[in-house]
Amino acid sequence: MTRHVDLLAVLYQIWGALALVTGLAILVLGLGALAVVTSAQHAAYEGGLLAGLTAVTFFVFGIGAMLWGGAHLVTAKAARRRRPWARLGGLSLAVLNLFFPPFGTALAIYAFWVLLNNEARRLFDASASAPASAPDPAAPES
Repeated sequence: MTRHVDLLAVLYQIWGALALVTGLAILVLGLGALAVVTSAQHAAYEGGLLAGLTAVTFFVFGIGAMLWGGAHLVTAKAARRRRPWARLGGLSLAVLNLFFPPFGTALAIYAFWVLLNNEARRLFDASASAPASAPDPAAPES
């Protein structure tokens, strides 16, 4: 299961990087719309209000996409280090990824399969880092 957790972290990194690039592209479009609003010909242009609304919309979606990508990158880094909160963070992002078909949905299904597995739970368990020298009380005696 360690390989699957590491693969999920890589996929989250890729998904986060794509979201960052997309967010940056949307911000550039917002700057273009802002240039239309602030141009010298703005007084003669009747669509100034719509261009302003478009610029604000692009900025909101661009910043949102960059935050989305950053959340994936932070979660991926924490998952590689087996931080206990990374499992819950990965599951939370997976729930939201369901609404980004087809790739986000596929990523979410894989994340559910990996992170809801009992072996993955043990990998992310904070108390699992303790020495394993104590006998397992559930193990049958021979």
